[in-house]
Amino acid sequence: MKIAFAYDSAYPWFNGGIEKRRFLIMENLAKNGHEVHCFTMQREGMPGKEFKYKGINYHCCGVAMPVEKMYVHGRRNIRWPLKYALILPFKLAKYDDFDIIDADAFPFLHLFTIWLYAKLKKIRFVITWHEVWKKEYWQKYLGRVPGLIGYFIESLSPKLTDSFISNSEETAKMLKEEFGKESIVFPAAVSSEEFDIGKVEKKNQFIFVGRLVPEKRVDMILKAIAETSAKAKIIGIGPEEKKLKELASKLGLKNRVSFARRVSRKKLFKSIKESKALLMFSSREGLSLTTIEAMMLGTPVLIVGSTSLPKEVRELCTVLDEKNIGREINNFLSDYAKYEERVKKIKALAKERFSADMAEKIYSKLGK
Repeated sequence: MKIAFAYDSAYPWFNGGIEKRRFLIMENLAKNGHEVHCFTMQREGMPGKEFKYKGINYHCCGVAMPVEKMYVHGRRNIRWPLKYALILPFKLAKYDDFDIIDADAFPFLHLFTIWLYAKLKKIRFVITWHEVWKKEYWQKYLGRVPGLIGYFIESLSPKLTDSFISNSEETAKMLKEEFGKESIVFPAAVSSEEFDIGKVEKKNQFIFVGRLVPEKRVDMILKAIAETSAKAKIIGIGPEEKKLKELASKLGLKNRVSFARRVSRKKLFKSIKESKALLMFSSREGLSLTTIEAMMLGTPVLIVGSTSLPKEVRELCTVLDEKNIGREINNFLSDYAKYEERVKKIKALAKERFSADMAEKIYSKLGK
């Protein structure tokens, strides 16, 4: 098959969960002999505007804004996806023989461009959903009137095609309930080949990996760590960075909490593996690639009851009492041997549930 993927950022030049998931799928399809193309935006580190990497053909639709400008007042900058949506048709116009074009739903603007292209070229158009936002969340995120506009655009998106992929059972359920659409569930997140990093000694530290935005509730992590003797490593960038550093200092954690904006994949995996646990307290989360990577690296994942994770991921985590997180973490540390034994079983389950190796079967089915 000849398959195209479209999204405004691409791994490893942008290290996000959606980007990594897509890369693993594209890499798997390319290894299985399919011709794979990725239409994205140019970023620092890319060898050019048109190039091949890991068997994948990349086509850059303009230059992406710097990551530091990704958010404005805590919300995603609309200029970036708008620029991508406007340039994308000129890149796509050079090709007319794709069997499938798959686009991640958010931030929606590019979907209308692809819909028109796919209709004209008679190509199967697939939309992959990582989250479904309801009207209430749109209004909370953007405000009353802009939120209604955002929700209206989201609600139009499922009308553009009849082919959908959901990254989890929970997303599939919400897509059905909110918009009446059925989807194929494909929770691709890992490739077992990438986790063999050798032996690493555990440290008395916890780790968080992700964007520093309010929904990730890193402030809750810092307050919990302040009630323990453990250290914490915070890896990520975002509009909350300055505020979180100030909070860490206020809590007396200056010597126990370290912040890192960007690290290599090798250093990231080492940091996760040497940590006692990954802390995932996010109130808005899709599949959570980082959570599954931690499981594959033999590191327990601690969540609180209100953490937003799909059931198939959530049931492999340890749930803490949200009212006594610090005490719960101390109990976890004192009984750590029990969790080390359990994590071996969790690793096997994660490998079975979230492997990208099903990509060929999924896309062959969609291409029929």
